[in-house]
Amino acid sequence: MKKPSLIVSGTVALMFLLANGTIAQAAEVIVLSSGASRSAISALGPLFENSTGHKATIKFANNPILKKQVEEGVRFDVIVIEPGLIDGLIKLGHVAGGARVDIARVGMSLGALAGTPKSDMSTVDSFVGVLKKADSIAYTADGHSGTVFLHTLEKLGLLDAMKPKLKPAVGRTASSLVVGGEAQMWAGPISTPTAGTQIVGRFPQAVQTYVGISAAISASANAPDVARMFIKFLISEEAGSVFTAKGFEPLPAR
Repeated sequence: MKKPSLIVSGTVALMFLLANGTIAQAAEVIVLSSGASRSAISALGPLFENSTGHKATIKFANNPILKKQVEEGVRFDVIVIEPGLIDGLIKLGHVAGGARVDIARVGMSLGALAGTPKSDMSTVDSFVGVLKKADSIAYTADGHSGTVFLHTLEKLGLLDAMKPKLKPAVGRTASSLVVGGEAQMWAGPISTPTAGTQIVGRFPQAVQTYVGISAAISASANAPDVARMFIKFLISEEAGSVFTAKGFEPLPAR
């Protein structure tokens, strides 16, 4: 009796997989994703695979690096980066026109080693005080968040005074400089603390600038249907919960 039972249950499972296109039509979607969205996208990749049967190969790098890779012809199906860069890639013909989907945004913060007391950054004055007291602050020099941080300092009239304290991170996260003892604090999206570090405060609302997260499909995608499926998954309620848990603010009309 056990053997027929196994055959029946196996047949039912096979019919389910075929009905959902997870055997005959299983495909790989190659995703290029910014470092700012790593915490959420790395968690969502396996969830997408489990729910669809398709494979998501995700490659992370900072926004400008991804833009250069695309311009040089790297193969991909979906790109998840800052919305302005997607618009530029659409104009260059690398990304399907009219295909940009805005997913979420994330605010800026300051971080330090795990266990560091939280800082009062509720007002611009208290925020400026924290910046001035810091021995050194790392930022991502080749990423959009680094540009945002420098613009914030410029807006506050602190850029020149802070330059001796600034530690640019190139090809790695700003928080990794803190872990390595190269900087006391790091500035970056709320979503990007690495192991051994923590957020000590968010930029005050008066000077808060958000890093946008958008997605689009390659103009020469090998798996356009699966690419559309992946982006649809990114704006699902399930994905929205993951983005929220990682410090993002999912955008309306999800």
